[in-house]
Order: sequence, then structure tokens, then C-alpha cells
Amino acid sequence: MTAAIEADHKILDVAEHTEHVTFQKTSRKTSNGYYLPMIVHDRLAVSPEEYIRRYDLVQDAMARMDLDALLIRGPENITYFSGYETPGYYRYHSVIVPRGGEPVFVVRDFEWINTPEFAWSTKLAKVYDWDYGPNVTASVLRQLGLGGAKRIGVEKRGFFYTVEEHETFCRGLPETEFVDGTEILWNARMIKSDEEIAVMRKSAALVDNAMLAGYEASRPGASGDEINAIVNKTLLEHGGEYMGLPPFVLAGERSCLPHQTGGTNRLKNDDVMYFEISASKHRYTAALMRTIFLGRPKDEWLRAAQACIDAATVAMETIKPGVTPHEADTAARAVTTKAGFADLHRNRLGYSIGVSYPPDWGEGEIISLQQHEYRPLQPGMTFHMPPLCLKYREFGIGFSESIVVTETGCERLSNLPREIVIKP
Repeated sequence: MTAAIEADHKILDVAEHTEHVTFQKTSRKTSNGYYLPMIVHDRLAVSPEEYIRRYDLVQDAMARMDLDALLIRGPENITYFSGYETPGYYRYHSVIVPRGGEPVFVVRDFEWINTPEFAWSTKLAKVYDWDYGPNVTASVLRQLGLGGAKRIGVEKRGFFYTVEEHETFCRGLPETEFVDGTEILWNARMIKSDEEIAVMRKSAALVDNAMLAGYEASRPGASGDEINAIVNKTLLEHGGEYMGLPPFVLAGERSCLPHQTGGTNRLKNDDVMYFEISASKHRYTAALMRTIFLGRPKDEWLRAAQACIDAATVAMETIKPGVTPHEADTAARAVTTKAGFADLHRNRLGYSIGVSYPPDWGEGEIISLQQHEYRPLQPGMTFHMPPLCLKYREFGIGFSESIVVTETGCERLSNLPREIVIKP
């Protein structure tokens, strides 16, 4: 890369690069005494103090790994760390976090104006559509004095850090050691603050409203598509944002299909109606699964429903600080097995939930409630927990909860009862 091209990618100050935008440029003291420059405005998802807490978590982890810098690439991680939001993460975005210094956001030129709209960060470098993003990041690293014999963390296990990107850095910065720093942001996101949980409760309330609207719309003759439309309308008209996955709304025998939605088939007089719905606020997600019945449900349906309800209940009675995900999954699975549905209950008990973008509404890569996961549960962890039985071309029946682990157990985020509902 020539010096002339690198000059086009110089580090810019957001405050000097915007007009007619309402924000205050300030600085806040971090735990190591550094005063972190920030832009503060009422569009931030959480308080400036919460972002300082996250900055400190990342810096502490970098110090333990003896890193000179960390490259944040995953969209969930970028949002968590900086507040920045966009569905345009299909193009290159990266945050360079120097050890004990101010981050620089390497952002697509077309999208940089989302920075003062959502984020607190004050420095950016632009990636033009004809650029190769990793080359721009390498240029910024050199401008920051991080291009020599340094140790830099990268998200090797993330969806967005590719083999080609890694090889580009290794070729362009041959003296630099690139090490796996994936777990730095994963571990930071694993334990939610009170502010994060408060936002997730707002998402849970949106889900409750949409679920009730779905119940009301479920009647003989209604199609999966028609009911699904009402669920989506209810979510969006009450302030919900685009979800990491669509609501899964399935009528009759199509209820057995995992991760499918809608359909032209219509409910019959005696039928099953399945819902798994999420909602998002500031990219924070809560989700809920419920199944209702029309007319006279089959005995097998009712037994499967009760087994899933009981499995969720036993899991919530088991979950508390110090218990392992393996133990929680084992306790729930014992219930469905005893009820005779072991072969139909094939999924893990649950997965971490919080910040999400498509293609997922969960954080299962961080931690899941599943077999052979022995890290102990801690207060502030949040999970979506969906015991579910699927029988091909006959039924899909499940009941879930989004929960937060507390000091003494766990709490639900939803206010909807977990019970069998039969509509005459």
C-alpha cells in the first residue's frame, strides 16, 4: 500500500467530521486512571458509565493476555463495546482497541454516519467500497504505532474474521504476533449488568404482547401466514426492532419443522399451534416459546406439553450460581425422558441470550445449557431455555422461558403463564 493511499485512511475525529449533530464531547475516567474521550448523547442504548465498565473489562482481559491491541470484528461485539448499530455488517467493520488508549473504529464510508447516531467512540477511519478492509486496518495499526513487534488479539472463532483476513495481516505485518482473543468479548458479554437486563425486560414485554396477539388470531381456518403476519405487526407497531431470527409461527403438522415459519396450511378444528417469538430493543433480545391447542387435543400432545412445561420448571428450580449447565440440562432431560419423549427432545436445554444480529437471536457460542458444559453459572447470566418435542409431520410442542440467573436462583423475563392453553 502506498503512502498516498494510506493518507486517505487517516484517523478522523467524529466531532470535527459532523455538522448539526447533537452530542457532547467529554471524557470519563477508567479504572486504570485513563480519561477515555467519548461523545455522549441521548441515543446511546445505555449510560456512559456502562460503556466505561465494558471498556474496563476488555482492558483488564487484554492486560492478562499481554496484548498491545485487540481487533473487534463481530457485529454483536462491536455493538456491545461501542453502541454502534447497523445491519450493514456484511461489509467490513472493525474496532481497534489499543492497550490503555482510545479505540479507532474502522468503518465503511457509506455507513460512518451511524457512528454519532449510536456510538460513543470519537475516532474513525474510513473504508471505501473499493478498499480491502484488512488493508485499511493494517494502515491504521501502523498509524497507531502497532505495526511492529506487537501482540494483537483477533477473533479467530468469530463468524466475520476470515482466514484470508488473518493471512493478510500476517503478510502485511510480519513482525506482529496475532493471537486468539475471541473470548475477551464473549466473557465480557456473558454477565449482564442491571442496565442490560432492564433493556431485555422491555424486549420480553414486546414478546408477551405478540404472543397474546398470536393466541387471539389462532382459530380454525386461519393460516400460518395470517397468524404470523399478526405476530410481526404486533412486535413492530409496539416499538420492536428487526430480530436476529424471524418469529417461528407454525400451524398444525408444520409445527414440527425446526426454524421454519408461516405457511399456507390452515388450522383445523382440533389442532396444534406453535409459537417461538423474539423481540429486540437496542439489539438486546428476549424470546419465548409457547404451544396452544384448538378443540380437542390428542392425549399425546397434552402429555408432551406437560413434559416440556415440567422440564422448564425443574430446570428453573435447579439453576442457581455454582450449578453447571450440564446439571441443568440433565435435570430437564430426565423429565422428558421419564415422560417417554427422549427421542423427540433433541435440542440443548438453552443458550445465552443478549445482543443479537442475524443470523441468530442467541449467544450460544458464548455459553449454552447443555451436556458437557461445566463452567459454573453466575449471577447476571441470561438464557433462553426451550424444552421442545418434535415429531415429524405430526407435531412440534414446546414451552420456553428467558431467564436471568440471580444470587439465589433465577428469574423469568416474561410475565405470561407457562401452562396448557386450549381454545374451544
